[in-house]
Amino acid sequence: MGFEMGLKEEFRSAWLAGNSFDELLERLVIETASRASGLWKLEENHLVLIGFGWTSDMPRDVSSGFQAATRRVPLDQIGLGIVKAAVTVKPAIGRRDPKESGLDGSATWIARFGANSSLAVPIRQKETHHVIGVLAVSTSAFVEEDDSLWQTLIALADELGSAAS
Repeated sequence: MGFEMGLKEEFRSAWLAGNSFDELLERLVIETASRASGLWKLEENHLVLIGFGWTSDMPRDVSSGFQAATRRVPLDQIGLGIVKAAVTVKPAIGRRDPKESGLDGSATWIARFGANSSLAVPIRQKETHHVIGVLAVSTSAFVEEDDSLWQTLIALADELGSAAS
């Protein structure tokens, strides 16, 4: 599932310029055959949604509900993969069945998206290695450590972390 270099550079440029990520995240959904993708920046112990993309067949109320629920997420909501990734500074895999991942909050959204799993990857500032954000994708696939989607998101998060340097 190789990641298109042009899209990677567009993410970097958008991060540097502070531009919207919605269109890029929708393209990421298409590129990775996912159901939804989101990007959050870390601001004062909260993850703040800066972009969201979703597949064209997702009900609008699901998309808008997710965006409203995750617009500003405190770091104590550890049932969400995005928070787990930010706090542990490691990728977090969520499953539709919360017993498989312990991420009850993520499981609810994974099911509503019509997905089976999610992957949230911390974005770390290259020089300091501090978490500055999180990139996440929900997919019908069963994401496993080191599969192609994992590698794609790690590479993209690394690129965004380098842009923040």
